[in-house]
Amino acid sequence: MSWSGRITGVGILLVGLSVGYIYLFGEDNKPVASSFDDTLTYSVTRLDFEAFVTETGDVASASNREVRCEVEARGAPGTTIIKIVEEGTMVETGDFIVMFDSSALENDETAQRIVVANNRANLIQAESQLANAERTLVEFEKGLFQQEVTLIESEVFVAQESVERSLAKLLHSQRLSAKGFTSIEQLHGDQFQHEKAKRDLTAASLKLNVYREFTKDRLTGEYNASIKQKTAHLAAAQSTLELSTNRLADIQEQIIKCKVLAPSNGQVVYANDERKGVVIEEGAIIRDNQVVVRLPDIKNMEVAVRINESHVNRIQPGQIARIELDADPDHPLDGKVRQVAAYPFPLRWHGAPLEYDTKVTVINPPSTLRPGLRAKVKIYFESQTDVLQVPLASIMEHEESHYCLVRTDTGWDTR
Repeated sequence: MSWSGRITGVGILLVGLSVGYIYLFGEDNKPVASSFDDTLTYSVTRLDFEAFVTETGDVASASNREVRCEVEARGAPGTTIIKIVEEGTMVETGDFIVMFDSSALENDETAQRIVVANNRANLIQAESQLANAERTLVEFEKGLFQQEVTLIESEVFVAQESVERSLAKLLHSQRLSAKGFTSIEQLHGDQFQHEKAKRDLTAASLKLNVYREFTKDRLTGEYNASIKQKTAHLAAAQSTLELSTNRLADIQEQIIKCKVLAPSNGQVVYANDERKGVVIEEGAIIRDNQVVVRLPDIKNMEVAVRINESHVNRIQPGQIARIELDADPDHPLDGKVRQVAAYPFPLRWHGAPLEYDTKVTVINPPSTLRPGLRAKVKIYFESQTDVLQVPLASIMEHEESHYCLVRTDTGWDTR
């Protein structure tokens, strides 16, 4: 008889039998038994069945208190760490954690203090100028105007007196000239003096009217315009001083933020990120708002794992998990799936598999558990009790049927 051989695999089982791993087909395309006696066999058993997904992840706290760099870079790549507590240190609220370089800010503070002093001097000068402008207006309205009016009225009064005196003299000269006691030249001179006196009176009266009706309004307008100008200068000086003072306060606040204190109790964990090349250490340059230290709650721990897209539909919140720490594989921990991300991580390169962030809560975490430890997590998504089980390699699919080779006392049978 001629034989042709083929090895395949997909799984089924039978009870109480030994199943072979070699599948042979005869000329009628039906499976037949082989005469090999050294074939690897497996005793079919009935056991509890558990299906799980295994992924690795990092231990972290589910309630991290992040400490960020709040010092503004101000045109620089970042701020330099000059002192930081050792990683793993237990701190309490208010304890020192990290010190950033504040030398540039201190130089800015000195320069800004000078700016504030100059702006304050400008404000004082603007206030003085405004007060003088307001006093000038009051002085004009309540004193200088009336004083000038009185002086011009005096000029009008003197001019009127001159007109009357020159008129009396002219009349006297005319009477003398009619009797031949004075010369024609004297009479003409008295006439000229009288005309001049009348013109002086007219000029003085016109001057008084102009000052009352026009000059007063012009000067009042100029004084009011000066007051408005000085008021605008004062407002500008106030705004400039306010801005420079706020700038100084901001610099001083930044200097204070260079010394970072613990916002809560916890254990110091550096926010290192190998994938981004971030290493927290003295001398490292930290960007504004970058996480420097985390203070995890070691009583509320979890493992962050990445689930491949081929398994993500099997994972649901609430499923149990088994956690094996690389640092202590002999003492596995119990866990439960807390969260499965709705969207995958961004692709790290073209063609990379999609991965979904999954959080597995550690149930009753031991005191020795620390953030950053690597762990292998088994997430169980299906289980059955007391079911028949054989290796997948012992199952052969042929013409929509599945077969195993079973060793009997007389040889091999196909089932």
